[in-house]
Amino acid sequence: MKTKKEIYIITTIFLIIIIISVGIINFFIAGTPTIDNIKVSEKINEDLTKTITLKIHNPFDKPVECAIEKENKTNENTKWEKVKNDKCDFNVNAGTYYLFLKDNKGNIEKIKASNIEINKILNLKLNTEKVYLTLGETYKLKGEIESIGNIDETITYTDYDEKIIKVDDGLITPISNGTTKIKVKTTEKIEKEVTVIVTDLYKKANLNNNNTFLTCNRYTKEENELLDEVLAFKINEAGYQTRGAVVAALRFLVLEFPYKIPYFFENGRLNNYDVIKHVDGEGRYYKKGLYLNSYKFDDIVASYTGPATWGCPLMSYHDERQYGYYPGVKYPNGLDCSGFVTWVLYNAGYDIGDSGSGDTPRTDDMIDFGERHWITRDYILNGDYKVGDLIGWDGHIALIAGFTKDNIYVAESLPGGVVIKEFSKTGSKFYTLYEFINDMDKVYKNEGTYTNMW
Repeated sequence: MKTKKEIYIITTIFLIIIIISVGIINFFIAGTPTIDNIKVSEKINEDLTKTITLKIHNPFDKPVECAIEKENKTNENTKWEKVKNDKCDFNVNAGTYYLFLKDNKGNIEKIKASNIEINKILNLKLNTEKVYLTLGETYKLKGEIESIGNIDETITYTDYDEKIIKVDDGLITPISNGTTKIKVKTTEKIEKEVTVIVTDLYKKANLNNNNTFLTCNRYTKEENELLDEVLAFKINEAGYQTRGAVVAALRFLVLEFPYKIPYFFENGRLNNYDVIKHVDGEGRYYKKGLYLNSYKFDDIVASYTGPATWGCPLMSYHDERQYGYYPGVKYPNGLDCSGFVTWVLYNAGYDIGDSGSGDTPRTDDMIDFGERHWITRDYILNGDYKVGDLIGWDGHIALIAGFTKDNIYVAESLPGGVVIKEFSKTGSKFYTLYEFINDMDKVYKNEGTYTNMW
């Protein structure tokens, strides 16, 4: 039988062996590389990725590699990266990723990462940066958010002068004349600014052929410039170089401009009949915008007489008495029939040349543009003509300004000025006046935005 002393010695030795064995095991376990933690950055990188960081426990600095895959296994195409400074960084797009760690013996540890979400508003696009309005009109601001992931697409409209406009979910309603700015914001603090100008220099579209005639020097340079901006805004909203732009230009001049533009016989036809120089080349085909102030004289293309803005006296050199106009007499400058149509088309983006309205062998007559349809009751009641098509007779040209089931509206310049006339589709008067409608689809090519009535 062993003594107590011997038992104590044996027990002590056994405990020491156990302690040493555990220490050796822990030593080797502690020396094996492991993944301490996985961190996904909150920040979104410039290339719209997030960074996944693997923190590696590697006390003996053994060669270790790591990899990332969208599948939960590695393959021959897996790209292994060497661990640097005890970590691996991967820039990834949204999705679920599997992370792998390989030690120097080829042992692979797999761990599933959290799902990577990338939610970000990239940009805010608005349909305009500047809006022009008059009382009675409204305008809808439209915002388009470019984003990735799931985002709150709420857009707010703030900081505008409530005495000038009110804004309801992007719908702008003018209250009084003035200029203000709207701050348009997203939930991620992307902000755009829209300028709103409310003016009484023009009016909401309304048919009134009893408007007073435009008088000489009625508008200042600043007023003319603002009206030109309004005209360009409406044309661009309809779609520059589209049928819609033509409709916008003609309706602005006849329905929204508050004065009637005078008729001036053969105005602008420098490209005319042989050696006869009828009048000047200003204020007709050669001008964009409204010809209301003398600052427009700076870019006159050609002139035989004048200059004179619309409404100001200009000598008529037409070689015969016609429509009550006499040669050698001054009349308020304005537009004749083809002058009105060429002005509309030119402002809408269609340069058809210095064209007249007659049906002659000449190649610059407006009757030759588009596809001609002779007017019959059946064609008017059932035809496929559109707003913005040409309409007229030999020697006269006009534009269809609108139509309903029962009526058709013609915009034209006559000795009574630039007007829109209403005709019944079943009445005889329309058919005794007009001979043809020219379908302008092949000239305009694009429809743009417009309505059959204003």
